[in-house]
Amino acid sequence: MSKLDFFILIGYFLLLQCVAFFAGRRQKSATDFFAGEKSLPWWAVTASIVAAETSSLTFISIPGVAYTGNLTFMQLAFGYVIGRIVVATVFLPAYFKGNLETVYAFLEHRFSARMRKMAAVFFQVTRVLGTGVRLFATAIPLSLLTGWQISTSILIFAAFTIPYTFFGGIRAVVWGELLQMGIYLAGAFVALFVLNESGVSLASAGADKFTLLSLGLDRGIYSFLTEPFHLAAGILGGALLAISSHGTDQLIVQRALACRNLRDAQKAMVTSGILVDLQFLLFLIIGVWMFAFFHGAKFPSSDTVFPTFIIHHLPAGMVGLVLAAIFATGQSTLAATLNSLASSTLYDIFPNYATGDDARRLRLSRLLTLVWAAAIIGIALLFTDQKSPVVVIALQLASLFAGGVVGLYILGFRRVSQRAAFVGFIAAAIGMSAVAGFTPLAWTWYVPTGLLICLGAAYLSAFLLSRVNPKSS
Repeated sequence: MSKLDFFILIGYFLLLQCVAFFAGRRQKSATDFFAGEKSLPWWAVTASIVAAETSSLTFISIPGVAYTGNLTFMQLAFGYVIGRIVVATVFLPAYFKGNLETVYAFLEHRFSARMRKMAAVFFQVTRVLGTGVRLFATAIPLSLLTGWQISTSILIFAAFTIPYTFFGGIRAVVWGELLQMGIYLAGAFVALFVLNESGVSLASAGADKFTLLSLGLDRGIYSFLTEPFHLAAGILGGALLAISSHGTDQLIVQRALACRNLRDAQKAMVTSGILVDLQFLLFLIIGVWMFAFFHGAKFPSSDTVFPTFIIHHLPAGMVGLVLAAIFATGQSTLAATLNSLASSTLYDIFPNYATGDDARRLRLSRLLTLVWAAAIIGIALLFTDQKSPVVVIALQLASLFAGGVVGLYILGFRRVSQRAAFVGFIAAAIGMSAVAGFTPLAWTWYVPTGLLICLGAAYLSAFLLSRVNPKSS
């Protein structure tokens, strides 16, 4: 890496710290730390939602998915938009009507504080695991560039992310993510520009690389159920995954609740889905073009294709910009996760500490941020599997229990008792653990399957309870 690249990268880190610290300089309470006093503009929240879910996995791993496959990953992205429309029209009105601190407070209003804590714990466990994988992925290019061990790269990267999250809260996170979105999009277009200038034609990748739609029936019902990227699994699984991640997950809902009103939150939610789809297409095209550029050469892992291209084939100055883009995506996800985990812990798990002196609550909020940072770093240091694309591993983790969580919220809108809802949720968690461990079912079917198990078990339980004790139903 040239001196110019180095200065560009350092300049990005310094600019981010300045923007984030400036945005969060007036933090005085936990409410401001976690919700920005509900005064953030919808377009900034839109960028924040996009940046929060556009982790280093998207930037590094999605091009690798297209390099080893084609464009059929877009079928999952189509479902994402459908899911966000459902969230905007069904879930957000209920959340704003209840004036909730976290998305899990809805479950307390509908069922009980115990149910709220249970859902919050599931969120925290799955979010820490998923973000640990993402942090690991972000450390890959830093390790390739410097020759450092992955563990060293993870620690250094975290050291550049934690301070502004610790001091600035959600305001620093949102405005920092707006900057980060601009940086990583610039980095992606730089990569496209260099590929175009290389003289290698995108069309030379071959017609098969541009396959966008697949019915998944190549081998009959077996491939329909075991291959993740086809039309039915992509749209249905993607829509339900989006409902889970954007309607029942504190990471994203926290941003929507920071908007000035319901209408702004709905605009931010739907617009973010359109932008994310365009981003997926952009990163997939980069992957297809790299396939042509490298003539389909084999790599140790699909996640190393784009970092290798960046380090060895970009001119001075551009390497620094694209590396800054990778770090921007990783930092946005890590910062967003830390803030959402801290808010859920304070309001959902220890509500008695969420009242009283503002200064004390703010100190506790920052302490929780550090605790969760240590947990995520620990997961990233333990992660060693590079055989599968990291983005797929993260989506598998997110999908495993998502169906049960979505089912729990659907039951919250229905006249179902707490006991029946609890049975449904636990049945989905146990059932999906068995499905993931003992069947070849594609992960894109995890959310629909978990949802069916949850609803089926809940309604069966309600029916049986009504026969044994009519008052309990």
